[in-house]
Amino acid sequence: MEGQRWLPLEANPEVTNQFLKQLGLHPNWQFVDVYGMDPELLSMVPRPVCAVLLLFPITEKYEVFRTEEEEKIKSQGQDVTSSVYFMKQTISNACGTIGLIHAIANNKDKMNFESGSTLKKFLEESVSMSPEERARYLENYDAIRVTHETSAHEGQTEYWGLNSGSCACLANTLTAEPHRQSYFHALKATNVEAPSLDEKVDLHFIALVHVDGHLYELDGRKPFPINHGKTSDETLLEDAIEVCKKFMERDPDELRFNAIALSAA
Repeated sequence: MEGQRWLPLEANPEVTNQFLKQLGLHPNWQFVDVYGMDPELLSMVPRPVCAVLLLFPITEKYEVFRTEEEEKIKSQGQDVTSSVYFMKQTISNACGTIGLIHAIANNKDKMNFESGSTLKKFLEESVSMSPEERARYLENYDAIRVTHETSAHEGQTEYWGLNSGSCACLANTLTAEPHRQSYFHALKATNVEAPSLDEKVDLHFIALVHVDGHLYELDGRKPFPINHGKTSDETLLEDAIEVCKKFMERDPDELRFNAIALSAA
């Protein structure tokens, strides 16, 4: 992705909700924090949930897994319904916006859009495009780029300085002891400058959505959606969190994980 480079978007519900509002999405669905993975903390998330965004570090271990996963799927195949809206990522640091597009596009029938909505217009105009064509279309879609840039500037936190990352993240601690719960730990934000466009970013967003009875991982860095098996509107959050756990288990020394859920307001 040596072409365009955007400022990273923060994985903060206030930022993402304001971003979507500026794109013309009615706030009948709102992103909320996922504070932990145990049932008690998941019960704090308003239901229903129609999408989960996961932010995670791109590490050497993950890149090895990603290559192996792609080769395995290309060899063995997988079932992916044609109803899935999927787009590639060709803009550096645009994974947050692409994650939001994936979340909304695959739940478009649940959403209410304001008159003249930029996001609705983009989705309608790109619905018949290929994943690669959608990526190129976004490159030249100034209305979304400008809104992304505004939202990225609003999300200024100390996590930039700590990790040169793409977000104000929640950290995860995984322990080997079965009696201890895995949990997300909130890092407090302070007002510092967001990173420059040239600063290296090693955190990445993906979306987890329910389409036609299956749970799909949508990552614009991958060549296709990943089918993670059966799910339902009622179990999407728990099923998505199981996928998030696998990401964390692959990198047990990493703390930079964050999940936010798109819930009915």
